[in-house]
Amino acid sequence: MSDQTHGSDEGFVTLLDGTPIRYRPIVPTDAPALQRFHSRLSAKSVYQRFFGVMPILSDAQANRFTNVDGVDRVALVALDPETPGELIGVTRYDREPGTDQAEYAAIVADRWQGRGLGLALTRQLIDAARRRGISQFFALVLPENARMLNLLRDLGLPERVRYRDGYERIEVELQPIADSR
Repeated sequence: MSDQTHGSDEGFVTLLDGTPIRYRPIVPTDAPALQRFHSRLSAKSVYQRFFGVMPILSDAQANRFTNVDGVDRVALVALDPETPGELIGVTRYDREPGTDQAEYAAIVADRWQGRGLGLALTRQLIDAARRRGISQFFALVLPENARMLNLLRDLGLPERVRYRDGYERIEVELQPIADSR
């Protein structure tokens, strides 16, 4: 079993075109980079992630998103290969208190979408979650968010879909991929 340190949550993922992208855990000093990342997202990407209009990410929001405990709240960020201080993707989970389930969310910069970054980063987050005793992710997804729905399907893990009040709740079992077939 892997240790639960942040060091095991760093590395590189390879995009569909072969581009290597470094990822690592988010840290509190990423707050300004997270705000810049958010400011570069399209209104559609923001709406699909947050279910509403949010033109800026406030200091309080940025601080909340970047201050994680590394166990019950984990976030991995992908770094721009040309400007390593800039974020191009974020995946995160927040454990439901007292359970082995966690809410999952992800967002990728518009110009990096469709290249496999969200799926690759999500797979790294799943590995991190498994090491921390998480056995299920759930994601709240708008029905028109085809990219996220496809990403969750492309994981190849057992899933359940429940429609609720204008969004879909996708529950994904995080059993090892070899056991899911």
